[in-house]
Amino acid sequence: MSRSTKDYEIGRGRPPKATQWKKGKSANPGGLSSRSVDVAETIDKLLLTPVKITVNGDSKRVAALKVILEQLWNKGIEGDRRAMAVFFRWLELAPQVADRTVEITFADSEYTRTFTGQSIAGSPGNE
Repeated sequence: MSRSTKDYEIGRGRPPKATQWKKGKSANPGGLSSRSVDVAETIDKLLLTPVKITVNGDSKRVAALKVILEQLWNKGIEGDRRAMAVFFRWLELAPQVADRTVEITFADSEYTRTFTGQSIAGSPGNE
């Protein structure tokens, strides 16, 4: 360092020398976790997590996915078209998911470009 410790000014982005990382020491000595997180596996685990529900006074534990589907069905019967559309879409996709053949494509819009990290100026048709 070119500055002496007397001239060193402590402030934002300039912590005291005693608390700075020592040369050769890693901020994360353990490194990355030994197991990477698989998104599909995490979603499966969440959807299959048992949750406690009460139906007609009886308490039971069922998979979260079953609760979600029952709620969609009940709302659909009550007239919620969006809930029914989601339920039927699930019925359409379920066999494909079981076979691992689902392919998700996003429509080209400002939202999806923002979601995927692409700039609007760099997208086709916006020159």
